[in-house]
Amino acid sequence: MTAIPQQRRPYRFAAMAVQCSWCRARVGELCTNQRGNVDRRRDVHTTRQADWIRVMSTRCPERICQAPAGQPCTLTPNAHQARISAAATPTTTTP
Repeated sequence: MTAIPQQRRPYRFAAMAVQCSWCRARVGELCTNQRGNVDRRRDVHTTRQADWIRVMSTRCPERICQAPAGQPCTLTPNAHQARISAAATPTTTTP
């Protein structure tokens, strides 16, 4: 049985696909002020934007997705948790 992909509306800001590490706004929610009672309507926090760029610079390891670097994950506007975890794991390089 194959699943039919559902079309979801894109987020207002692409970085909303990951949780904000500064204000703790959940995936799909706008960033808020320090008290958490006023939404930021014009942008997201720079830490959230940096996290999104880091996630998008990695290939999604999720078996059903395999989205290459720079491409969003399939079937959802969110990044797969496996991709977020892979981006957070530091890599070692050898000369």
